[in-house]
Amino acid sequence: MNVLESQKFNIMKANEGNIQASDVAGNWELLYSSSSAMKFNKGLSGLGGSLPNGRFGGLIQKLELSKFMSDVEYLERIIVKPGSNSFDVSVTGDWKVGSNFNMFTGEPTTTLSVEPLQVTYGPTSTRADHWKSLGPLNKLNIVYLDSDLRIMKGTTSTETVFIFKRC
Repeated sequence: MNVLESQKFNIMKANEGNIQASDVAGNWELLYSSSSAMKFNKGLSGLGGSLPNGRFGGLIQKLELSKFMSDVEYLERIIVKPGSNSFDVSVTGDWKVGSNFNMFTGEPTTTLSVEPLQVTYGPTSTRADHWKSLGPLNKLNIVYLDSDLRIMKGTTSTETVFIFKRC
């Protein structure tokens, strides 16, 4: 991973960490996560682990950006077997890109912060402020970025990695 982070085609490296929100705006599919919280919760919302025979079926992160807003929507697929009771969970909120310092190294870093506001699934819609399972994706350091790939690490755990592919 360190080799990939140091490559000249890494926008983070080429711009010395100075990226704009427009560099990460768009739709991204989660390819991999080493997050122990996501593994324990069987996904982002935790609903996959709360249902018998439920499991995580994928996650799309939509980062929308305009002159006046920066909205995020996570679309999580929960697969329930047997049968066709699978469903989608939508988590909406706000997002921003900002400069920060790595708490382990003291080095400057660029952080993607998300504030989840609403969780919706089926006919249920509730505020997201009490959903602890959403925490793993709320604040992450961007360590690699190109036109198709984004790699982020946890701000409190360097072992936590998220890899997204642009849709």
